Amino acid sequence: MKLRGVLAVAALVFGASGSALAGPIPGGPPSFRIDASSSVGGDSLHLTPTLTPGPGGSYLVSGTESAPSFSILFDFTLNPDPAVSGSFTLTNLSGTPQTFSVSATLGVLPIAGPTRIGGSYGDTIYRDANNDSNVELSSAAFYRAEIDGSGVHDLGSFDVMAFGGPGVFGTVSQDTFGTPIPSDPGPGVVSSIGVAFPGFTLTPGDSVEVPFEFVVSAPEPAFAPLFAIGATLILLGVARKSAFGGS
Repeated sequence: MKLRGVLAVAALVFGASGSALAGPIPGGPPSFRIDASSSVGGDSLHLTPTLTPGPGGSYLVSGTESAPSFSILFDFTLNPDPAVSGSFTLTNLSGTPQTFSVSATLGVLPIAGPTRIGGSYGDTIYRDANNDSNVELSSAAFYRAEIDGSGVHDLGSFDVMAFGGPGVFGTVSQDTFGTPIPSDPGPGVVSSIGVAFPGFTLTPGDSVEVPFEFVVSAPEPAFAPLFAIGATLILLGVARKSAFGGS
């Protein structure tokens, strides 16, 4: 067997052992939706915004939408590999404290488990947007990573307040899981991943800005690198014997 043939086979073996990711969904942009609702009056938004192709096979989406009791500004980056990241700013337009929920859901190709998962919410700014000199933000479970609509990890439990003058603001520090992201064990994926903020309460007229991310990947099978190395050594041995006339 010629040495170059051995190297070609080895390259194929090593190439087959790479990480198994979902990859781009055939036929164009993936499905994506944003859902937001408030506790007072049952106001809700169910958005399927147009996605714009971005670098490296990603998609970008941004916009502003309003319901009678709240408005939401969003700016997300979506990767079908898959990952969801970005930020939203929600403003309570009503005259009373309200509990809000926000979610972003990305359609993806199936990934066999086990997977690796990780995510975060960044430094979250709650702001006195109506200049009444105080703002309060609270949540029992602020961030929830989801796979196929089911929660796989929660972050954040707090009740924070800022006061002292018009436009005052406060910050909830970043929280993460699966660092380095992604490294925690997770389940397989059938059709979607997402991030939900299932219930946070905000004072009237005020706003909260939330950066976040969630990443899922399929780990490289443990046997593949060992198989590739073993197969390559065997083939090289055969090639050497052939080159020197061995039997």
